[in-house]
Amino acid sequence: MLPRFGYLRPATLGEALRALDDYAGEARLLAGGTDLLISMKDGLARPKYVIDIKQIPELRTLRVTGGSGLTIGACVTVNELLAFGALPAGMTALREAASWLGTHQVRHRATVGGNLCNASPACDLAPPLLVLDATVKALSAKGERAIPLKDFMTCPKETCLARHELVTEIVVPPADGTRSGFAKRTRIRGHDLSVVNAAVALSVDGVSGGRSGPRGKQAARLRIALGAVAPTPLLVEGLDGLDPGDEAGVIKVILAAISPIDDVRGSGLYRKAMVRVLVSDLLKKLREGGSK
Repeated sequence: MLPRFGYLRPATLGEALRALDDYAGEARLLAGGTDLLISMKDGLARPKYVIDIKQIPELRTLRVTGGSGLTIGACVTVNELLAFGALPAGMTALREAASWLGTHQVRHRATVGGNLCNASPACDLAPPLLVLDATVKALSAKGERAIPLKDFMTCPKETCLARHELVTEIVVPPADGTRSGFAKRTRIRGHDLSVVNAAVALSVDGVSGGRSGPRGKQAARLRIALGAVAPTPLLVEGLDGLDPGDEAGVIKVILAAISPIDDVRGSGLYRKAMVRVLVSDLLKKLREGGSK
């Protein structure tokens, strides 16, 4: 049973920001509601007011921007992202992650912005957006700020958003010359929360015919992000200059960066083992030309 609450449905961003100001600390934003309403039923969230923002036009844009980048409105649903036929080349990991997220019915309600703002360590959309250098745009009455996604989630279920801010869009820069992919492991077949997930983005220069770096090594840009192995989805640091073919070296850097825990979905040791498997499989696929 849901607790009693006041329901507000602003038609514009200005109205939504005024509502956040009026009920600061007492309100929660409703986009898809797939996380918020469950938390309210379980007594984990008890807002006095719910501000429904899903029909504000500026939050529902989905477009390719100059240079083949991508702008995703915060209230774009996961199914709308999956149905978007103009997803730029190089962003395959984002589509693959979206297809893994929940059931069709959940994806019909769940939003891209909501998935990130929920700040689950096992968030499926965060790893591909991390390896694609995504930025979160946040708006308040004081103005707009751009937050690198790697700095957006601060701990489980917490972000760096102030009480008066809301996310308007997620901006992904052009991914020309990039191959990317996503994979996850779950407890059961079908749709389930990630026990561990991974996204990898690899520059084409680093796969074949690339530039030569010091001592004749190919210049490569390798980016790897993981979920459910740290308090927040993690963009692995220290991969610059590593040969994508040196899986042992890549895995060594990754294992030094993660801190998976034991919980009801899996042990820390199992998560470490699955990180090896997922990353190795993705690297092999991308080196061989998959997920363009």
